[in-house]
Parts: sequence; C-alpha cells; structure tokens
Amino acid sequence: MRIKSLATATLVVLALGTVSAASTSAQTNTGRRGWYRTAAMVEAGTAFNVRLDTKISTDENPTGSAWTGTLDQAVGSIPAGSPVSGVVSSSSQGTHSARARLVLAVREVTMNGQTYAMNATTQPIIAGTKTATKAGAIVGGALVGGLVGKAISGRTGAIVGGVAGAGAGYGLTRNALRTMQLKPGTLLTFTTRQAVIARR
Repeated sequence: MRIKSLATATLVVLALGTVSAASTSAQTNTGRRGWYRTAAMVEAGTAFNVRLDTKISTDENPTGSAWTGTLDQAVGSIPAGSPVSGVVSSSSQGTHSARARLVLAVREVTMNGQTYAMNATTQPIIAGTKTATKAGAIVGGALVGGLVGKAISGRTGAIVGGVAGAGAGYGLTRNALRTMQLKPGTLLTFTTRQAVIARR
C-alpha cells in the first residue's frame, strides 16, 4: 500500500509540474505577443513622404521594377533620411482610352544598419490629374509642347507650343498623356498597409 501511495503522489507532483510549466509558457507567449504589438515602429494607416533617388517612367520602368528613395521626415520611430527601397507595383502607358499611370510601393526601410519589412503604397498617379501635377510629373504631350514653345520663344510661344505639342501627341497616339516620368528628387506620399514591426 505504501508503494502505491508513493507512486500516486509522484504522479500528482508530475501533473502539477506540467500544468505549471504550461501556464508559465502561455504567460510568456502572451507577453511576447503583447511586446510585439507595442513595439510597432510605424502603425498601419500612417502617411509619410519619400523623396525618390531614381527616375521612374512609364517608358522605362514596367511593373515590378525596383526603385530607391529616402524618408523626407521622421515617421514613427524611424528617422528622416532613412533609406527605403520598393517596386513599381503598376506601370502603364497611355492609350486612346486611358492615361499613363504609375503606382509605387515601399517594401523595405533601413534604420541603424538594420533592414525592416514595410508595406506602403502611393495613390495611383495618373497623368494630367492633380496628384501627378503636385508630384511634378512630366507628361509626354506637355514635354513635347514645351520644346516647341521654346523654339517659338516667349511665354506666349510656350503656351502655343504646349497646345501644339499636345495636339501632335494626340494625333500620333490618340492621347496626349501617353507617357509620364517622375524625376529624382520627386516627393511622394505613401500610406502603410501594415504596421512596421521591430522583431528581435
């Protein structure tokens, strides 16, 4: 009987130890999940500005092309000047029924020598819209017009040339807004789709 009692007591102790270990593990995991939530460097839905280091155009940069830039100001705990890299998530030339269009996405940001995943995108940048004008986008028809106007000389000539160039572009392509280019130094606004997490 004593042997059975000892065996029973041993099993009880082992069972209690297992429950205690599981409880400790659950608390630790919960703590880690909580730590990850509070360690977000940038929250989802945050808008920030990036200055392009590279030229991007619908002529030369198809969907999937890589680009680089830098943060124009601090965002969350990531300082201004931090390098970012991304891809052209959508690039299309203008046609007889559509304007040139670009959408860019940030995929990584580097801070203090460490690279972190980032998922952020621009609004569609469409030739001839306020968004494209604000970004300083160079549109095919407008560029041709500027050159013609310069040859005529004077501000009035530039306006006339702009109209002529746009008309010529439309005649050749059925759309004066066939191409679009973003120069190095262009400032674009991105919005994060997910939080940027510092996992250590």
